[in-house]
Amino acid sequence: METILKKFTELTSFEVFEFLKLRQDVFIIEQDCIYPDIDGFDDKALHLMIFDGKKLIAYSRIFESGIKFDDSCSIGRIVVSPDSRGSTVGKLLIQKSIGYCKQLFPNAPVRIEAQSALANYYEQFGFITEGASYMVDGINHTKMVLKS
Repeated sequence: METILKKFTELTSFEVFEFLKLRQDVFIIEQDCIYPDIDGFDDKALHLMIFDGKKLIAYSRIFESGIKFDDSCSIGRIVVSPDSRGSTVGKLLIQKSIGYCKQLFPNAPVRIEAQSALANYYEQFGFITEGASYMVDGINHTKMVLKS
């Protein structure tokens, strides 16, 4: 497995295709949720990709403070390919995403907008729920912050 972190301007067309396809396959097709995945934030994100050979198996976007949250860096579009679920890839993706946030933005809290059904999963990494759940594109979400 190879882990790659890049700014949008550093991505190859192959890498962009791979993460857009993975996000589409999981968030739109598998979860049956029609929403605008290309949301105008990809060019502002760092893109964390985990490849197994040429296949993208896990992905997240990382944002510095002021882009998604005024006072916090954030991790979003957290996704693992269906055939890699149940392995350690998801945990590796979260751990690496948190690690890069702490390394690149050491003074900023780390936030996520988790699908509420996965809140317990994110708690194992130290995230705690902030406030009530809310709907985004027909799916319940919960804001969570990493305990310091």
